[in-house]
Amino acid sequence: MKEALTIYKALADETRLKILNALNEKEMYVELLAERLQLTPATVSFHMKKLLAAGLVETRREQYYTMYSLRKEAFSMTLEQMTFAEGEDAAARQREEMYRRKVIKSFMPYGYCEVMPAQSKKRMIILEEISHQFEPGKQYAEKEVNALIGQMHGDYCMVRRAFVSMGWMTRENGIYTVTDRPHDLSSPYKPE
Repeated sequence: MKEALTIYKALADETRLKILNALNEKEMYVELLAERLQLTPATVSFHMKKLLAAGLVETRREQYYTMYSLRKEAFSMTLEQMTFAEGEDAAARQREEMYRRKVIKSFMPYGYCEVMPAQSKKRMIILEEISHQFEPGKQYAEKEVNALIGQMHGDYCMVRRAFVSMGWMTRENGIYTVTDRPHDLSSPYKPE
């Protein structure tokens, strides 16, 4: 994420974009870039440091000059690849899973939830854990729903209403159908 931010900052300057555009044609040294873009060599050097730090350009020595060129692999990355770093995403998922386990251990130490968490995020985790008792697409009579929820939490009416409210179940003529959609912890819980 930090690398992407450095790249975005480097690209968020008109002068640096002009330098990159010129380097896209051919490699150049600072004085040539300065003359071509009608800038001072000091200004070009300042911007080249930012572009180097972002990994967008590379250098090589040629006699007395430092030649600058585009780092082609930096420009072959898609916006998605730059923005959504794989390693950071995996680390975030791991932190979320550790948090989920901690909440379940705290509120359901023996597989039964005595007290439903007051905090919405924790409540969603517990509700999701209870929802694993049900098979997606399957229909249940209200008594079956109450019995399955009752094995994990005493207030089966509240849990059942929460499932319907969040769209995890539908209710028609006393028959509950579990939806096929994946559970979404960001769903707003709307108690009735």
